Amino acid sequence: MKLKLILQLVALFLLPFCINAQVTTSSVGGFVKSSTGEALPGATITATHEPTGNVYRVISKAGGKFDINNMNPGGPYNITVSFVNFETFKRDEVYLTLGESSKQDFALSGKATELTTVVVSSTRQSAGKGGTETTIGRDRIANMPSVGRNITDFLRAVPQAKLTTTEGAISVAGQNNRYNAFYIDGALNNDVFGLAASGTNGGQANIAPISIDAIDQVQVVISPYDASLSGFTGGGINAITRSGTNTLTGSVYYLYRNEQLTGKTPTGDKELASRLGKFENKTYGFRVGGPIIKNKLFYFINAELQKDLRPQPFDTSLYKGNTRPGVILGLADTLRQKYNYDPGEFINNPEKVNATRITAKIDWNLSENNKLSLSYRYNYGERYNTSTSTSSTINFYNDGYIFPTTAHYLSAELRSNFNRGNSNRLLLTYGDITDNRGIIGSAFPRVSITDGSGTIVFGPDNSSTINLLTQKNYNLLDVYRFNIGRHSMSVGTDDELNNDYNAFIQNTYGNYTYNNFSDFLSNAKPKSYSVGYPLIDNKLDETTAAAAKFKTLRLAAFVNDEYRPNESLTLNFGIRVDKFSFLTQPATDTFTNNTALPVIKNFYDLKGARSGQKPSFDIAVSPRVGFTYRIKDENVTIRGGAGYFTGRIPLVWPGGVYNNNGINQGGFSASSSQNSFALDTIRFKPDPNGQYRAGDVGIKLTKGPLNLISKNFKLPKVFRISFGFDKQLGNGWTATTELLFSKNINETYYTNINILPPVGVSVGPGSRNVYPSPNTLPINANGTSPYDNAI
Repeated sequence: MKLKLILQLVALFLLPFCINAQVTTSSVGGFVKSSTGEALPGATITATHEPTGNVYRVISKAGGKFDINNMNPGGPYNITVSFVNFETFKRDEVYLTLGESSKQDFALSGKATELTTVVVSSTRQSAGKGGTETTIGRDRIANMPSVGRNITDFLRAVPQAKLTTTEGAISVAGQNNRYNAFYIDGALNNDVFGLAASGTNGGQANIAPISIDAIDQVQVVISPYDASLSGFTGGGINAITRSGTNTLTGSVYYLYRNEQLTGKTPTGDKELASRLGKFENKTYGFRVGGPIIKNKLFYFINAELQKDLRPQPFDTSLYKGNTRPGVILGLADTLRQKYNYDPGEFINNPEKVNATRITAKIDWNLSENNKLSLSYRYNYGERYNTSTSTSSTINFYNDGYIFPTTAHYLSAELRSNFNRGNSNRLLLTYGDITDNRGIIGSAFPRVSITDGSGTIVFGPDNSSTINLLTQKNYNLLDVYRFNIGRHSMSVGTDDELNNDYNAFIQNTYGNYTYNNFSDFLSNAKPKSYSVGYPLIDNKLDETTAAAAKFKTLRLAAFVNDEYRPNESLTLNFGIRVDKFSFLTQPATDTFTNNTALPVIKNFYDLKGARSGQKPSFDIAVSPRVGFTYRIKDENVTIRGGAGYFTGRIPLVWPGGVYNNNGINQGGFSASSSQNSFALDTIRFKPDPNGQYRAGDVGIKLTKGPLNLISKNFKLPKVFRISFGFDKQLGNGWTATTELLFSKNINETYYTNINILPPVGVSVGPGSRNVYPSPNTLPINANGTSPYDNAI
């Protein structure tokens, strides 16, 4: 037995890849004693999940203590306890919430002359680690109102969560929404790159990451003192999908909403309230789950289609510019006839969102001690993000952009229970995400015409000409739990491998601005001009070698001890170490290191940053301690703890060193204040692939944006303390008072090193920094900077 335990531990630490904060199971623990208070080691505890027939069986240890791990959340369960010469005890209607460690104590009576079974129903008592968390079960999901059918609608039930934007950004415990961790069936569903305001993949296309009908439970942890949970400094959001049972169940649904089914504008005078503009939201779907082999093999399938349409009509009489709508319509005809370019219309630019979501899951009871779950999720969305015309701006339809996104997720989880209450949980996940933002219509330069008090805009969105992001995330989690006396120990490794490709160059088709309508029609010189292009090849598409390509690896190991000195007190001690690394070496620009940095260092502390240098992340150590104390007679629970939590960083921030390095891409801007001489040469070129380069207009080759990162960059980290008081009032009611304190230890700090530092602060309310003029950092001999549009 000792050899088996040693081999299991060695195998655990040799596992190559893992992930953070994934919660997909629940557990039950407690003590078995006689009616006189005598501990009963060797009692048999059997928990049966009634919907599927899953059986979990353990033997109580010294002190009568027992633990059942890796249990399916939900229920109901019936728990039977038997011991020689004692009556068999049975407890029905036990339900488990996601991530819960339910406390179930048993007192057995001495055996009568005839063996009987005692049946007792109980209320739920959690034996959590003392931290701050909220669980949203299927019943609450079914009864809570939701307009967008997005998981963010239900996170409003978390007291520490706040919806910060209309795009679904959720701030938890006051942290940036990108500092949350979001998992479905253990698979990472964060937008790891960090571009979506919602923090979830598909957020930029304005689609939900999963159908609400596929979700079983959601758990939000904020200060979990179990060291196996990490990867966030805001909140860890864990969702699990439904599973099939022995009973065939399903539903078919259709949801429809338009402006007639919504209220009027909620702000301003009631007499002036009006209905929203025309729109139409349609969602079709079905779900079905049941047995393939009763008590053995189960399936669940959910499929959903979403079709949203929001017309954006414009009353042309409201336009304040000099040019009349009829003349603007003539401009569209001119573009079609002269340049063979159709800009679309400007009177109604509808926004469209279409989505397809599929969830499939197989649960397989391999044996009484081994359960296997396999799940697949597909999420496709397509958003036409168009700009409506307003009284100050005429926006043609094609100056918006289309955002298609595709995501595939796979999860495989093996839960094994061994003798003496020991258990192992192995989770493998994979995510493949593609965000391919592109133009609407055909390729053409972007044009903005100043039109008196108005502006006329047509041509493709300048940030969508080269814009592709692909992410492949490989994850594995393994947690081994074993018992030593009254200690329940957990050891594990928890790593994550990301493979990212980001092609992003702005203004590759050219971006022209004109002083007036007639200047454009007569092909006079523009008011300003901007262009971007690769410097290392001539490809003006997503295959350019100027794209950022890099891999990151996060390794973690943890040890956790849940100690129960008696039936009332649970103590938790844990420590976790995380090591984050960039595996790809960025390109080196010798000009930056030899010429630019010596100048920049005269004005800024670069913290050891250099071109071609990837940051060296220190090992992050996160110790934690928590407690839960119950006063059983008073139905009172006191809980709390303190600990450090290390999160993730959106890869778009440090990832800039792989494409914004001064050598991969470049470009230039010409205006009255910058390279004004070039405007005398520049005239409108309709060919999107034949735009001006710096040398064409007498500009010395510029280097484009430059990103640098400090040598010893640190992952976000917070110190958190919580204290809670729960009082069960009866009839399902509980009163809770909770205190949560967070202190940021590591935060991200940005500096624009392409401009001179401020020379003072303005006087009066709303004071701001005052910068010299001109404020460009003098890197070149003539006092200019080669880093055009540096960030």
